[in-house]
Amino acid sequence: MPGSGLANITALAHEEILNLTSDDAVVIWGGSNDVNRNETSLGLKHLKNLTNHRSNTNILALAAPHRHDLQETSCMNNEVQVFNRKLCKIFKARDVKILDINLHRKNFTQHGLN
Repeated sequence: MPGSGLANITALAHEEILNLTSDDAVVIWGGSNDVNRNETSLGLKHLKNLTNHRSNTNILALAAPHRHDLQETSCMNNEVQVFNRKLCKIFKARDVKILDINLHRKNFTQHGLN
């Protein structure tokens, strides 16, 4: 769901995971748009709510990617780091795996987007 925030992604995932078992896995890669809209806490709340209501389904969450189209020290990239730290902290005690996909600048187009 390109362009969607975690509210939309998790709302759809709630419906999709109802019939999944422990042999299944759900991969969620979101948060960039929540960071962009300055709604980091709201996005994390939706992710936490999804994991609270899952039944026997493995959930993998990917960390929000660094924005290579912005300066290294931009407020957006700082907020991405904050989001990812909070993501790891929230799910450390839960059975949710966090994957930090470290994409380098060379993996992006000239204008910095993938």
